[in-house]
Amino acid sequence: MCIDVDRCRRGYVLAVVVLAAAWVVAPTALSRDVLYELIGLVAVAGVVLGTVVRAPRSRVAWLLTAAGVLLLVGGDAMYSWYQDVLGVNPFPSPADAVYLSAYPVLAGALMVLVRSRGAGRDLVGILDAAVVTLSLGLVAWIVVGAPIVAEQGVTPSSLLSMAYPAADVMLLGVTARLTFGRGHRPLAYRLLVASIVLLTVADGAYTLLGSTAAASSRWLDATWLTSYVLAGAAALHPTMVDLSEPAIQERRITGRRLAGLTLAILVAPTAELLELLNGTGRNLWAVLIFSTALMAVVLSRLQLALHQAQRAVRQREQLHDRLVHQSAHDSLTKATSRAHFLDAIENRLRALDAAENPVGLLYLDLDHFKQVNDTFGHAVGDQVLQRVVDRIRHVVRADDLVGRVGGDEFVVLVHDANSEGLLVDIATRLLKAIERRMQVGEHSLWLSASIGVARSQPGMDEPDELIRNADAAAYQAKSEGRARVQVFGEQLREELRERADAEDAIRRGMAAGEFLLYYQPLVELSTGTVVGYEALARWQRPGHGLVQPCDFIPVAERSSLICDIGRWALTTAAAQAAAWDHDSRPHTQMSVNISGRHLASSVIVDDVLDACGAAGIAPERLVLEVTETVPLDAPVMRAQLIALRRLGVEIHIDDFGTGYTSIGQMRNLPASALKIDRSLIALDDPGARELVALAVHAAHAAGLKVVGEGVETQAELSALQDVGCDLVQGFHLARPAPAEQIVPPSPASDLVTQ
Repeated sequence: MCIDVDRCRRGYVLAVVVLAAAWVVAPTALSRDVLYELIGLVAVAGVVLGTVVRAPRSRVAWLLTAAGVLLLVGGDAMYSWYQDVLGVNPFPSPADAVYLSAYPVLAGALMVLVRSRGAGRDLVGILDAAVVTLSLGLVAWIVVGAPIVAEQGVTPSSLLSMAYPAADVMLLGVTARLTFGRGHRPLAYRLLVASIVLLTVADGAYTLLGSTAAASSRWLDATWLTSYVLAGAAALHPTMVDLSEPAIQERRITGRRLAGLTLAILVAPTAELLELLNGTGRNLWAVLIFSTALMAVVLSRLQLALHQAQRAVRQREQLHDRLVHQSAHDSLTKATSRAHFLDAIENRLRALDAAENPVGLLYLDLDHFKQVNDTFGHAVGDQVLQRVVDRIRHVVRADDLVGRVGGDEFVVLVHDANSEGLLVDIATRLLKAIERRMQVGEHSLWLSASIGVARSQPGMDEPDELIRNADAAAYQAKSEGRARVQVFGEQLREELRERADAEDAIRRGMAAGEFLLYYQPLVELSTGTVVGYEALARWQRPGHGLVQPCDFIPVAERSSLICDIGRWALTTAAAQAAAWDHDSRPHTQMSVNISGRHLASSVIVDDVLDACGAAGIAPERLVLEVTETVPLDAPVMRAQLIALRRLGVEIHIDDFGTGYTSIGQMRNLPASALKIDRSLIALDDPGARELVALAVHAAHAAGLKVVGEGVETQAELSALQDVGCDLVQGFHLARPAPAEQIVPPSPASDLVTQ
């Protein structure tokens, strides 16, 4: 059966309010007693209902709370029977036994909550609760216990009278244990603690006023009733389930907690001072005993606080050491991180003037490592990288530093590299170590690496310069066939200098507006109609004339400059397409070449949208040409291509026949057309023509159009017509030209026959 807990809580509040109002206006003592008991029973029912419906982690604690409140209500009923029905006020009576039995039950409920909220022994909470309990015990003795003994002596009646404040002290001590312990402090917690505090306040007031005066105090009965009602409200509140949940952290000492403990500790010396000022020694022994016990607890608390402080310092030191180690080492391979490696090079370079021993750097780049991840998965690839680092460490010397600066790129800082031969020897041994067969699980792998070698030079103080030199040598090793060692020498230094100068010139040329676009038409073979233009970058470099793409694109490809050029080309080409629209020319598509680096970047989609938005053309008017040498099946590339296709942008695979794409992959390519490279079209033998025909038929079967590029003769054009090619471009049809020299195509034009 499904129970609406919120409705039950509202009903509980309504019942309490109605009964309390009736209790206030009840005409007779008997009717007030009946209503008093009914309110208490409603509170017990609220605790039980909340426990059953909310199903907290520790139901026992709440059921014990219900039992404790029920015992208090039962004691009230018995006391009322004696007083209002029988007209007697016996002391002691069975009602006292029922009353007093409620306190250990309630204390047990609180202790169950304490155990469910704290994992392990919480000595801090125990000692703090002990301080409060001893202080309250001393107060209870001075205010209640000592006067009773002085007046009545030690009798069963006096012992029973002292049992009530003793029970209150016990209950408040356990409440302090709950308060000082671990765990959440939700509203249900505050309601439950308020219930216990009000109960003990009412008990204390009853004891101080005396039974005769207290019996006529309606506010005292209201305090007890409020205590019962708050217990029911705590159980019905949604946060009661959090009250018994285990604590995640230890309870931190707060200002209020410290102030409370300080007041509790000052109770004993204050009482002793008052005794001395009054000139009485009635409670000196009690004060002395409680003071001694308090001092022992406080000393234990101080020792524990000192131990915790020392442990916290150790934990902070350990955390600091871990963070320092993590920041200085790669998490996967445990090799030195790039940042720490750069610091090590910088420190070593600064010490060269004193040591006069150059350092060497080996830059190791694994060959074709991407194939390992693509073939066997990244988990195997990670293990391979770990094995590679282990092999590097077995080869290099103990004081040489091994670092990881990229996905599959590693560096070794060689101290005291007195000769180039030493570095070459270490690099050669590294090559042999890496080329040994590697068994990873059930997979047998063979790897190779390209290694660049560089040595520090006099006056070199920038670590980036040394790494750049070694990286350039590794790049040269890859360019010359891989699996080899290349030393950075004067020739490479000159190439780096020239490349840096070229990059700087490109940047300045971009800023100065020296770059421009030439446009070459794409013609539909079946109709001879111009259906689009390819935008080709040119550089009008002062002092050099018109620079072709082959002279500056490779330089830009090695840095983010290629993305800047691609972004500029997109914006300029889109704007030109919009300008031609305003000239009432036919709406044609605009093709722009995009580099693999730009395509893999996170901004390519935004760049396309920005270019189209600024020009006011639809993305469907734009064609991105991506060279086939880019691995289009890589997850990042494929995701970007799919996102662009969803925008409506067409994708042409450029230079088909020179790169990674196979005929079997065509069906899975997120592209709209293939552009067959001129190197295939220009071949005049029958085998080449069959190969072109095969590519065309395969592309059509995969739903792709085919563009023949670089057409320079009528024979090449006719051959493409024979195999069913869709579009063509080349010098035979039209050379690339600036926008102002492009003649508007006529709908009836037939460039194919020109």
